[in-house]
Amino acid sequence: MSFSTTYTLDKSYFYECFDESLPYSTQAKPKYVFLVLLVSLGLTAIYWLEKHYLGNFLIMAAVLECVAFYYRRPWWVTRQMLSRASGSEATLTIDKNGFKSENPHKSYQLAWQDIDDVIFTVRGIILKSRRGMQYISNSVLSDEIIEYIKKRATK
Repeated sequence: MSFSTTYTLDKSYFYECFDESLPYSTQAKPKYVFLVLLVSLGLTAIYWLEKHYLGNFLIMAAVLECVAFYYRRPWWVTRQMLSRASGSEATLTIDKNGFKSENPHKSYQLAWQDIDDVIFTVRGIILKSRRGMQYISNSVLSDEIIEYIKKRATK
């Protein structure tokens, strides 16, 4: 069986990709230990070492980390929209060898044996491998190919 489809890499696709992938990402929770460490070092620098500039810098770095976490979704989508691939047509091919996605600026291939986990979300499929995660929206897949992926994932 071989399946091929095309889709546009636009803002709505990137938002869907981020929203569906985030719960399975390591970036889903704030880095509490890092934040506590920065604030602790900042307070230590201010009160014990009497290095106010260093202490304020470390505390502001913790605040910046909080702001970056809060705005991670629009920041990630903006970075994708500024990439050369934004707005281009991507071609997805699924066959007995695995997944292949190509656009005019980048391509990736993921063999079935390289996939560690297949996660079915409400709006798509996440393929986890050692190289990271790839998201495929259900809107570009037929019911037949989704069933094919489910069968291959259980093998």
